[in-house]
Amino acid sequence: MIKKTHLRRFSAGLALSVLAGSLMLVPAMPGTASAASSKQIGAVYAKIQTQRADEVVALVNKERAAAGLKPLTVHTNLTKMAKTKAIDMFKHKYFNHNSPNYGSPFDMMDAFNITYRYAGENIAMGQRTAKEVVEDWMNSPGHKANILNKHYNLIGVGYYNGYWVQEFIGTKE
Repeated sequence: MIKKTHLRRFSAGLALSVLAGSLMLVPAMPGTASAASSKQIGAVYAKIQTQRADEVVALVNKERAAAGLKPLTVHTNLTKMAKTKAIDMFKHKYFNHNSPNYGSPFDMMDAFNITYRYAGENIAMGQRTAKEVVEDWMNSPGHKANILNKHYNLIGVGYYNGYWVQEFIGTKE
């Protein structure tokens, strides 16, 4: 019998193997095989990142609904910022709200021309699924407070290689 944790690893590995295998079957023009394969793999990975971010938003809004709060709306620029922060943490090997490149989350929001009345950030590292990361955030009082903050109405979520970032803003009174 396969333990649940091993099964999870196996299914994720199998899904990625199937995706990578299917990309190998795509015909390529002579001389463009490696460039096309890299672009195709990049497109698949980008899709996975987007799906994980979308799942986080859906789970967060489910938690907010259970608490009697309005759902958060995805903000495009906030999402770009969240993804940039996740990539920055991965590439520069840090895990902190303050980026060595962008400063605080609020400095980063300013750099991305994001205006707000209220703002917050949740970060996480190592969780394998959107469900797992939202459960971990909901079990942490500070992170849960951000998710259930009645002043927030917009959200941006970024995921990159095991780094998760949520950016929240409130633009209304």
